Amino acid sequence: MRSILVLVAGLLAGIASDAYAQVWFKSRPKKTIYEEVDLEQMIRRYFGKEVQTVSSIEGIYSVTCIITKKGYNLFTGQEQERIIERKENYARVAILKDWPGSNRDFIEVSMSYHLANKYPIVGTFEVMLEGGGYVYTHIEPDGEKLNFTMLYDNMDMIEGEFSKVQRRKTITYNLSYMKIYPKANELNVLR
Repeated sequence: MRSILVLVAGLLAGIASDAYAQVWFKSRPKKTIYEEVDLEQMIRRYFGKEVQTVSSIEGIYSVTCIITKKGYNLFTGQEQERIIERKENYARVAILKDWPGSNRDFIEVSMSYHLANKYPIVGTFEVMLEGGGYVYTHIEPDGEKLNFTMLYDNMDMIEGEFSKVQRRKTITYNLSYMKIYPKANELNVLR
């Protein structure tokens, strides 16, 4: 009988020490030897490389959108314009040169997409003029494409607009892209 009690006590002690070891190992933070970077840090490294072949439009941008509606008042007949939506800095995107031989000059990649590790291409830029004009095709989540006429100035800003008519009202989308990185004064870029 005594030997059975010693055996049971030994088994319980073994189980308890095994459970303690599992809790101790699980509570210890896992050590990693790898340096981790996110997408923005990778793009910053891309733009910060020694040999500068970066085109002036390439970079990381913060996007602002203002949607206005213009129409005539039913009673007075006067034209009215009002802002129906304003989104300040609602998205962070990267504009990158597309692959050589591609039918697109630049792509716009969303860095603020709702799924982790997914960076969808939400638009394309086609060079329109040597002076900084672009045709921007924005791709909506449902597949609809909106074409904007965009102008890039030397102050790290891209601005453009798209208008459409719905039931005798003109709806205008004004987009403003403010460059976050790299700023024009931080590196020599190809113009």
